[in-house]
Amino acid sequence: MMERVGARLMAKYRGWKLRKLARRGIIPKKTIEHYLPAAPVIVEAGAHVGLDTLEMSALWPQAHIHAFEPVPSIYSQLVANTRNRANITCHSLALGATTGHASMFVSSGASDGSSSLLRPASHLADHPDVKFDSVIEVETTTLDAWARRLGIVKVDFLWLDLQGCELAALTAGSEVLREVSAIHTEVNLKTTYENVPYYSELRFWLEQRNFRVMKEAIPWADGGNVLFVRNR
Repeated sequence: MMERVGARLMAKYRGWKLRKLARRGIIPKKTIEHYLPAAPVIVEAGAHVGLDTLEMSALWPQAHIHAFEPVPSIYSQLVANTRNRANITCHSLALGATTGHASMFVSSGASDGSSSLLRPASHLADHPDVKFDSVIEVETTTLDAWARRLGIVKVDFLWLDLQGCELAALTAGSEVLREVSAIHTEVNLKTTYENVPYYSELRFWLEQRNFRVMKEAIPWADGGNVLFVRNR
């Protein structure tokens, strides 16, 4: 699948973040297919330049994928890379706990895909080749506010790569979450960013809302990704 949707992009973006995405820490999207309808509504927050966006577009051609990316230079690449896919809509927004504006710590060096609304903490020591030399102001929204504004009544699948802001986005998306069938989310085992919730906290929160862990891919000391599905 990756060869079909992103061989050229993979050659162009060979930084730490994309090597991470391409290897052990990503749960195969075919694993998720069983839990979704044929034409799912998907929210991908932290879309970066669109590699996962394109893969989901190919896997679910009848889907509508809403791809969020707040860093302007990365967002322009996301738009360019997905411009020929009618089932992708890009949003220059950061998904989080509030609607308004917030500071974003922008990553560079070995990875331009580690930017976060949270100040980097142990990330600096664990990945010294990734720099955070820039802070910009970005527009933020909550999942519920965004859905109400666009008249979106159902989201089937959440793909969250928010560098520590996943639980904040979920907490501010309680209305949308009622209809969600599956969530693929990045999780943290260390204080990668300041005030980041650990995997155990996020897992407990979702289990209290009728989700269960279906698959884990946590190969690194600081975290990985987990697929949650709703109990039916």
